[in-house]
Amino acid sequence: MYFGSVKFFKHLIYTVFFGWLAIATFLAVFFGVKYGLEAKKSAEAATAANASLDSINIPEGTTLEQLFLIMTAKGYSSKEILDIISSTDPQVLEDYLVKYAEENPGIFGEMISAGAAAQDTSAEYTKLYPDLYADAPPTEFAEDDGTVYLTFDDGPSANLSDILYILNKYEIKATFFFCGGEDEISKERMKAVADAGHTVGIHSISHDYEKIYESVESYLADFYETYVNVYEATGVKPQIFRFPGGSINNYNRLTYKQIIAEMTRRGFVYYDWNVSGEDAVHDADWTSIYNNVLSGIANNTSDKAIVLLHEKQQTVYVLEDVIDRLIADGYHFGQLDNTVKPINFSYRD
Repeated sequence: MYFGSVKFFKHLIYTVFFGWLAIATFLAVFFGVKYGLEAKKSAEAATAANASLDSINIPEGTTLEQLFLIMTAKGYSSKEILDIISSTDPQVLEDYLVKYAEENPGIFGEMISAGAAAQDTSAEYTKLYPDLYADAPPTEFAEDDGTVYLTFDDGPSANLSDILYILNKYEIKATFFFCGGEDEISKERMKAVADAGHTVGIHSISHDYEKIYESVESYLADFYETYVNVYEATGVKPQIFRFPGGSINNYNRLTYKQIIAEMTRRGFVYYDWNVSGEDAVHDADWTSIYNNVLSGIANNTSDKAIVLLHEKQQTVYVLEDVIDRLIADGYHFGQLDNTVKPINFSYRD
């Protein structure tokens, strides 16, 4: 009888042994092939990286910082540069970054401090102006494909009535970022904007870049004074604002992160722009403003155009012609509020 015999157990032992041997062989081959493919891929990446570096003809002794400048000038992105260097010799990149951090403690200290302040809701300035809060902004912004938003900074001015007349003629609602004004005429002008249904936003009552961007406290002081001024004149509590000079400029390099974080914490939404009429420069005229606005909108890659204008006399001269042309080209107009997805600057801009 075969089952249960010595011969049966001998064959069973052989079967188990060779079965395990087959499984072990399969696993060894599988992981060996996988490792080989990964090694081949890494080798190809390193070869491609070396070829890229060789094609640029980098002089011997070039520092990593110089290499970045050379490759950037030749059209490589930061990611491509990092990928090439890390594929060629990752230790070179790591050693350089450690050395750079040691030699530039101030820069890294500023970055760390800015990041910490942006997250720190216990900072003393968070206790300032306890009534300076906007309504909670929406969790999602509305879609607005192809909309043109006309925005006017630095008012109210003597030209405001003419701008309102033109906008009313075309039944267009726009957005005004006011600097405020304590005299009765300025208050009447701001109230006229609010009464006409346009959006009222905050700009800056002083426009003193060096002062307001010195610290979060300085910015809040200027903003609060402007806010109270506009609210008392219009009866509207503004929900949106625009930074003087834009959210990132030459004066707020060390403070913009903290300021943005604090204003966002208070519920306010800020708007930069992606089209500028350049109507506030000293040599602006009808032709330059007209061309700047129309070409800026035509070349805009965003889903909307937020147009920066000012309450200038030359702006009044060209505004109706700009509107006529945009309507003829099929554009429609809107006014900003905190449901509109912002255009915000970054250092890549």
